[in-house]
Amino acid sequence: MKLCEKTQELVSGYIDQELTQQERQLVRVHIESCDDCRSIYQDLLAIKQSLGNITYPECEEAKVDKILNEPTSKLMSVVGWIMLIVGYVGFLVWQLFTFYTQEGVPMWLKVGVFLIEAGFLLLLGSVLRQRLIANKTDRYNKVKL
Repeated sequence: MKLCEKTQELVSGYIDQELTQQERQLVRVHIESCDDCRSIYQDLLAIKQSLGNITYPECEEAKVDKILNEPTSKLMSVVGWIMLIVGYVGFLVWQLFTFYTQEGVPMWLKVGVFLIEAGFLLLLGSVLRQRLIANKTDRYNKVKL
């Protein structure tokens, strides 16, 4: 491998100070004598410095409050949970009278479907319980950002 290729592979690590002492010396000595590698080093250094100077626009506090406390989104969340629960319970009642009372359906299939539905119901209850507890006990939910 040519010295320029090796230096070009190491120059990013040289800028980030991730090289061993021997590798740092190799890169430093080579970029002092090679115009192409020095140009690459300077370009990478300029990119790193310009990326370090990037500033991100801050969101106004009023906009953050509006986004977090928008009544429409809170209402949609509550309505969505109610629809999900009512729909699931309705489906279970319908299934109880149709699927589980049919004599042609094998018992293993009934048990399998029941286990899947019971697991889903337990997971749904777990998530709902966690959300309700977090809503009541989260001491940071009213903290203004």
